Amino acid sequence: MIGLEHLHVVNVIHQEGSFRKASERLFKARSAVSYSVKQVEEYYQIEIFTRDTYRPELTRNGKILLQKIQHLLNEANEFDMFAKQMSSDVETELRLSFSAIFPMEKVTNLLAQLKQVYPATIIHLNIETASGERMLMDDLVDIGIYAGLELDPQVKYRCIEHCELPVFISHTFPLANQASVTLSDLLPYPQVVVKSSYKSGPDSGIAKDGLQWYVSDHNTKKSLIRSGLGWGRLAMHEAKKELQEKTLIQVENQAPMRVPVYVAKLRNKALGPVGEMVWNFFDESN
Repeated sequence: MIGLEHLHVVNVIHQEGSFRKASERLFKARSAVSYSVKQVEEYYQIEIFTRDTYRPELTRNGKILLQKIQHLLNEANEFDMFAKQMSSDVETELRLSFSAIFPMEKVTNLLAQLKQVYPATIIHLNIETASGERMLMDDLVDIGIYAGLELDPQVKYRCIEHCELPVFISHTFPLANQASVTLSDLLPYPQVVVKSSYKSGPDSGIAKDGLQWYVSDHNTKKSLIRSGLGWGRLAMHEAKKELQEKTLIQVENQAPMRVPVYVAKLRNKALGPVGEMVWNFFDESN
């Protein structure tokens, strides 16, 4: 197998546009740069650069090979960072869980920063429903971001958000044109509920005397409510577009649930720099 250093030279020649500039960037003699190209061409029996132009231009085969070279060099660079990280205090992996009612744009903003600062760290991301604290206590995740009404002394919390969860019905729901909709009016119809994603979950916000339809995820719940098949609570940010389009209606005389959202970690478990970055990413202003 040809050495990575020779493939790196080929890539630099392409980036710089000349053998001379490549030799200056690499602090190598021009003859050494030419030797690397010759080694690669002879080993794979292909011509990478044309020899009949003033500036080196990739041949057809050279263009194809360069794509593979760049991919291989990127992989090698990531491996190098990962291997070095294993011997440092930086976590090679971090396990996170986020409540399904938490705004996804805040999750993606965090992940974008993690990717930039700690590109070699492997992120395990779990989207959960009513199970964030259980996953944390069972050591399935290192940090949880979840809604909670009760606080466990073994867990360190920081409140980062409050989510409003009003009751919604569709504009096609049988009671949609009724001036005032009470809980008694809703009870004959299915309340759509997302079941816990891990073990059993709390029954917050569930009408005990009514009929429930249980689903496995929030997208399905929203679809069923939007279709008029049932009613249920959604985070206000989840229903923003449908409220503007008037395809969902907020049941005004049913008080919204207001639940605090915490970033949480076990008190007896130390976080590395990646975990600390997650912990410090959120604050009350977010």
